[in-house]
Amino acid sequence: MKLTNFGHLSILIMLTVIFISNVNLSAQDKKVSEKEVPVSVLKSFHSTYPNAKIKGLSTETEKGIKYFEIESIDGTVRRDLLYMNSGKVAEIEETISSSELPKGALNSINKKIPGGKIERSEKVTSGSKITYELSVIGKTGKYSVVLNKFGEISKVAKVNSKSSDED
Repeated sequence: MKLTNFGHLSILIMLTVIFISNVNLSAQDKKVSEKEVPVSVLKSFHSTYPNAKIKGLSTETEKGIKYFEIESIDGTVRRDLLYMNSGKVAEIEETISSSELPKGALNSINKKIPGGKIERSEKVTSGSKITYELSVIGKTGKYSVVLNKFGEISKVAKVNSKSSDED
């Protein structure tokens, strides 16, 4: 009897692992060609960013919704945009200088990561919600930091470590 229960448990664990693997695979980006991107998406991108150069195209599915991602460069600004099939922008991630961060952001970072140097900063706009994603080098390693629109830290995670949150 115990062997049968163990067998059922093994099958359940195996099916769970397969399910989780498939969920993770479906959330990954899939590279596509320009021909596979709807005209509405390309038209929206080119009319909004006429000087930007497309560096990469992909699709991703989140919560059952398919998005088209355009990775671009516009002068010195790197910009990743998520579009819906209609051409409507769902999210914009763009590089910014640390001087463009909200007032008080640098103080928040220095309190949490003393002596931290900002390596990269991005402004993320999703609808009316604005956040900032930063890569910060501190004395004890590299950190991923998320700020709210007021420059307050909402998440800190040490990169390449087993403990993901340092809150």
